[in-house]
Amino acid sequence: MRTVPSSPVAAMQNSGVQYAVHPTAQTQPNNLTQGLELDESDTNPHANSDGFYPLLATILDCPFPTIALLTGHTFGGACPLALAHDYRVMNSKRGFLSMPPVNLGLHFDGIGTLPRLKLAPQIARKMLLEAHKWTGEEALRDGIVDRIAPPEKMLDVALELATSVAPRAKMGVYALLRNELNGEAAQAFRRISYVHGRGTSLPPKAKI
Repeated sequence: MRTVPSSPVAAMQNSGVQYAVHPTAQTQPNNLTQGLELDESDTNPHANSDGFYPLLATILDCPFPTIALLTGHTFGGACPLALAHDYRVMNSKRGFLSMPPVNLGLHFDGIGTLPRLKLAPQIARKMLLEAHKWTGEEALRDGIVDRIAPPEKMLDVALELATSVAPRAKMGVYALLRNELNGEAAQAFRRISYVHGRGTSLPPKAKI
């Protein structure tokens, strides 16, 4: 069985799926996401602790391969969301990928674990300390994404990739082996999930 869910959480709760492809909602076709809502913490200080961080930890613990479709701009918090997946397919025609906490004065515990674990050191530095903007071709060249495709072909490319990697989950050790590679990141996000008694992040000094 293959699934292309509109919600990552819905996909992960379906025990029948062998892989999950997570496309963007179609209401804003030029963006995957412009990142977290920085003003939300003004009214809900636990928004990330109760939502974003557990989502990252859950994706990293999926028992089957996961693929993110970066259909447009992938900005801010969308970068760790994309990196939490096993594979990434990015739009080759439009959109850029950028993680700008250094420009915003923003930090949360574990923010650098996924870039450090999944990318070459120089690329992780460009992402976290330089807020570099990558096009699809540049992201493919630097090993941030696994495939690029024009918008009308992205889903087909992702499904072809998913079909090729789905059998890797059938022996029941996929998540255990992924944890050998990326377990430090999953642990970091679990440590700051559902935490209400202490601070886990620095609010941004600038907002965009």
